[in-house]
Amino acid sequence: MLRGGADKLTTTGAARYSQDTPGIPGSAENNDVFGSQLRLADFNRDGKADLAVSAPYEDHGNGALWQLRGTNTAVSTSNVSVFGPKDYNVAPGSGIGDTLLD
Repeated sequence: MLRGGADKLTTTGAARYSQDTPGIPGSAENNDVFGSQLRLADFNRDGKADLAVSAPYEDHGNGALWQLRGTNTAVSTSNVSVFGPKDYNVAPGSGIGDTLLD
C-alpha cells in the first residue's frame, strides 16, 4: 500500500501485506490471489479507514476476506478478522472474495 500525499502517491510509510505477514491469519499459498481486491472503508464505524482484502481462491477456491483495522496512523495487523464460507455456512465455491463492491 502506498500513501497519498497532497499532490501524489508517496512511498513514505508504504506497507506490504501478505498471508505471511505476522498477525494475518493463514499462510501464503500458490494461486490464492491474496490481495486481488482491496477496499478501504470504515467498516467498524470508528472513524478510521479499515482495509478489506480478498483472496478468491483461498481454501481450494472457496475464497475468503480479511479485515485489517485502521488506526490513527496506519492499518494494523492486530486483531485481523478473516471470513470464509465455513464461517457462515455458505456453500463451497460461493465466490467469497471474488469482488468487493462499492
